[in-house]
Amino acid sequence: MSVNKAKTNKQLIYDTAKNLFFTEGYQVGFRRIAQEIGISQGLITYHFKTKRNIAIEIYKEDYQILSTYLKYIVNPDEDIFLYIVSFYNLNSRINTANPEKLNFVKMTQSDNISCEAIYASSFKQIYLKLINHMQPNSYDQEKNLTLFLATTYSTFSAILQKQTESFDFSDEESLIHSVDLMYYCLGYDRNPKRTTDIIQKAKERVDSLFAKYPHLLDIHQYFIK
Repeated sequence: MSVNKAKTNKQLIYDTAKNLFFTEGYQVGFRRIAQEIGISQGLITYHFKTKRNIAIEIYKEDYQILSTYLKYIVNPDEDIFLYIVSFYNLNSRINTANPEKLNFVKMTQSDNISCEAIYASSFKQIYLKLINHMQPNSYDQEKNLTLFLATTYSTFSAILQKQTESFDFSDEESLIHSVDLMYYCLGYDRNPKRTTDIIQKAKERVDSLFAKYPHLLDIHQYFIK
């Protein structure tokens, strides 16, 4: 198999799997993906080994796209807190507007895929900027990052699961809790006004982003074909 042919096959497998995960659900297996393309399951295994690896690549691509757009309105080097909260807000609103994406997120949370994708992507450097603002403790930067992501993403996963079970917890309440938790994990005292203020600023920034790039509210325009 030529190098170019291998790259073509891998990209086709990835694109097809991504589309099926969003349109039919993450329960889709290699057999269904292979059937859709007309190839053997062995070729999918050769390129990706597991379905989990494909899901990690999906998160990485999404992080890359959204973080690139977000930098147009918030510079993480100037205000990393606002950048992260804006990222929370941006993701939340896209998920709400696209039930198929929200379903994918819910189905992959229990497997720690979204968190692992951060470590495997350039977005890790963004979070390290945030960790630099953590109150001093006895841990090194990497351990602090691991503990921060483990705490925040496990809580996010639990909230999503509860919402699936008709738990009465709105997206706004979820965002407030996420921001409060972010500050708590960084060692800051709870401050409702600080949380409210930064959420409002983030909302205004994301509003301006959607006004300029409305296609971001539709995953069929910016992410899947």
